[in-house]
Amino acid sequence: MSAALLIAPLKALVATLGTGVLPPGATAAYTDTRAALDRSAALSAKSSSAIAGGWRGVGGDGAADTIRTLTTVDSEVGTAGTEIAAVIEAAAGHVKTANTELNALVESFVAAAATVPAIATPAGLAALVPLAMSHLARGVAVVQRAQAELSGESARLGRHQAPAITGASPTAGEPLPASTAAGKVPIRLPDGSIAYAPNERAAKAVRAALSRQGTPYVWGGTTTDGFDCSGFTQWAYRQAGLELPRLAQDQDTAGFRVSQADLLPGDLAVWSGHVAMYIGNGQMVETGGDPVGVNPLRTTNAGQTFEGFYRPR
Repeated sequence: MSAALLIAPLKALVATLGTGVLPPGATAAYTDTRAALDRSAALSAKSSSAIAGGWRGVGGDGAADTIRTLTTVDSEVGTAGTEIAAVIEAAAGHVKTANTELNALVESFVAAAATVPAIATPAGLAALVPLAMSHLARGVAVVQRAQAELSGESARLGRHQAPAITGASPTAGEPLPASTAAGKVPIRLPDGSIAYAPNERAAKAVRAALSRQGTPYVWGGTTTDGFDCSGFTQWAYRQAGLELPRLAQDQDTAGFRVSQADLLPGDLAVWSGHVAMYIGNGQMVETGGDPVGVNPLRTTNAGQTFEGFYRPR
C-alpha cells in the first residue's frame, strides 16, 4: 500500500466539494436586474406624481394606488436580487475556503509521509495509516462545517422563494396552498395557520407528530400507547422513513445545527435531557410530563442545558 492510496479518500473529498470559484458574471444577472428595477421604480414614482397632479377622482386614485404598489414590488424584487447574489457569493466563498483547507491537508500528509522511512514496510505502514486517518478525519470535519454553512445560505435563499401569504389563513376544510417553487411543503397547524416544511420527509414527520396530540407521557415510552420526549420524536421521524437515535441528547447527531432564525418545520430543539420538534410559526410539539401537545417555541427547559436546534438528515 502506497502513501497515494492512503490519501486517496481525502483527495476524493476535494474533488467532490469543488473549488468554489464562480464563472465570470455568475451573479451579474441579479445585479443587472436590480439596476433595471430601480429605474422602473423611479419612472413609476414620476408617473404617480403626474397622476396626482392631473387626474382626479376614483380612477385617478386607483391608478395611483396601482403605481405605488408596482413601485414597492420593483424595489422589493430588486432588493431580493441583490441578496440572492450575495448568498451565491457567500456560498461559493464557503466552498472555496473548505477547498483550500482540504488541499492543505493533502499537502500536509504528503510532506509528513516523505519523512517516513521504508514506507512499504510494515513499520512504515504502521506509522502512515494513523497519520492518514487523522488527516481524513480533519477533512471530513471541514466538509461537515461547509455543509452546515451552505445549509444556512440555502435557508436564506429559500426565504426569497417562498410565496407571500396574505389575508386570513385557510380554515379547516379548505385546500392547502400548492408546494412552492423551492420545493417547500405546506402543513396546516392546529391553530389553522400554514407552515412550510423544507421537504416531504420533514412534512411527514410533523404531520405524524401532530397526529398524536393527547397521547400520554410515559417514561421510556416509544409507542402510541405512551411516549417519552425522545421516543416521541423518534417515532414521528420513523413514520417519515428516518431513524433517529433513542436518547434526546443524542438526536442532534442525526443532523446539523441551524440557527433559530433559520428554523423550519421538522427541526429539533435539543436539551441535555429533552427534545421537541419545531412545527413552524413559532410553535413546537413535545411531550415531557404532560401529554403530547403544541407549545410556543423556547430554549429553556427545567434548568437543562440547551444544546441547540438541529435539522435531521
